[in-house]
Amino acid sequence: MGMNAAIAKNNRKKNSGGIAPDALHVVNTLQIAIIHFNRSFHDSEDNAPLLFTFIYLWMTQQLDSLTAAEDIPSLSRVTGKDACAEHRLRIINLNGISWVEYALCYSTSTGVVWQWQPVPSALNHFFYRYVRTLNTTAQKPLLNVALKQQLWRFINKSWKTPKLCAQYGRLRKDVFFRYFTIMAQRCPYLSTSAKSVLLGNKTLHHRSATAYQRESSDQIRYKIFKAHNEYLERIVQTASRYRINLAIDSAHHHLSLLLNTKVTLPAYLTTVGKIVVFERRKNPRDHGYQYIELPTFWVGSDRALPLDDVRTFFLALDNNVKQHAVAKVTTKTQLKAYYNALTYQLAFQFLMLTGARPTHAISLETRRCYGTFQSTLLDKGRYRTLYLCDYLQQTITHYLAIQQNLLTQLGSHTSSPFLWFLFDENNQPLPLNARSMRQFMHQHWPYKSSNVKKIVPYCLRHTFAQQALTSINPQLTTQHIDRLMGHSSFGEHLGSDQCFPINKKILLQFLNPLPGKLYFSLDSTTLFSFSHIHLLQE
Repeated sequence: MGMNAAIAKNNRKKNSGGIAPDALHVVNTLQIAIIHFNRSFHDSEDNAPLLFTFIYLWMTQQLDSLTAAEDIPSLSRVTGKDACAEHRLRIINLNGISWVEYALCYSTSTGVVWQWQPVPSALNHFFYRYVRTLNTTAQKPLLNVALKQQLWRFINKSWKTPKLCAQYGRLRKDVFFRYFTIMAQRCPYLSTSAKSVLLGNKTLHHRSATAYQRESSDQIRYKIFKAHNEYLERIVQTASRYRINLAIDSAHHHLSLLLNTKVTLPAYLTTVGKIVVFERRKNPRDHGYQYIELPTFWVGSDRALPLDDVRTFFLALDNNVKQHAVAKVTTKTQLKAYYNALTYQLAFQFLMLTGARPTHAISLETRRCYGTFQSTLLDKGRYRTLYLCDYLQQTITHYLAIQQNLLTQLGSHTSSPFLWFLFDENNQPLPLNARSMRQFMHQHWPYKSSNVKKIVPYCLRHTFAQQALTSINPQLTTQHIDRLMGHSSFGEHLGSDQCFPINKKILLQFLNPLPGKLYFSLDSTTLFSFSHIHLLQE
């Protein structure tokens, strides 16, 4: 395999749906780490905070980025009324169940925001048993300089495989450190917004994908919690199946409890689709405490249009076509006006049903169409595959029939490289462009307000991406959405990867119902033939 082929394969492997690290190798490497930890800190009185910090750094994907002991963060516990900040921990108690939460960084358009994130179910028991012993008033750092040096030596030294663990394979230490990162990268149903919070833009597979999707902080918090539970559940099941001992040599902490997934969740962690964040405040009535739900905030694009507004806009386009309908077509000028109205309607439907960029391709090239099922599209200098839903295929077929009849009526023999185009006053083909589409959209947008200038055809691409993200039946993977949106990296471009029939089927299962959701219909009044019309001489 050549170097370029190896890089391409590695890029594809990092995308959602890639093969996860072997769970047995992960468990065996974790056992090796525990054995070396027991040997290094067996007689230390500080083995509990050292172990806690090590597991925290592993869970939060910070082990691989450490370069010196000074990089190890100073963790501290705060109360439920304190604000969330970097490297802070807290315990909240709801429904009589205590749960540990840690600080997680969100990058938004207004800056960095720290939000509380509940620890995974398998880790809560271990975290709670130690965090509850920390003082919330003094907020003393968990590790002093000397302990950080000890932990750094343990992290940085070589972990040789003991004979007890030699019967199973293991991971390289750096791969083990990045276990949660690798799982997040390859997790098929973890949304791009959630991945951007966990991985950051530098590690994110397709950085531009976050610009098209929008989710609330409550939704992201739920998806991260669910994903982390799944990552640890596979470790627990594998350790149980192979009877691998993950015990810590400590009188106060036992790792089998750390990986205990059989726990009772508080009510706020059982709501499907979102996890809210609380702040503890004093109750003025009984001088006790109560937890107040804090407002959520949005992460990602705010350019997606409400579905009702999109429906109303396309209804306005349909009415515009009907105003130029067959009963009013008596001259060539009226005929061209009717045809141009149909062209604009088809162009906007194409953008809404494919998610194509209106600045790159507003029409399909005739030579790039393969029947009416799919086409290739020039997108940011690269060709990509575009799948057309059944409705769009029928609409294009009817439109081309009308176009041919129009050319016959006008006696024109001109041709265009595009499937749909306008006619100018000289009966010459006029290709659509971003400016004409934007002006037409402003003219026919049904809601006239000061923000109408922000309503541009590109918003339809954002709306398409949001529909793909929120699709339930079928539920699209991150890779499916990237393929629909045309996001790809080296090794995933057209000709480098393979879209199997089952994937095409899933994509069409999403695309085909979309016209019905937008109330599109093949109106017989707009699908007539011009062959029977006698035009008046102008």
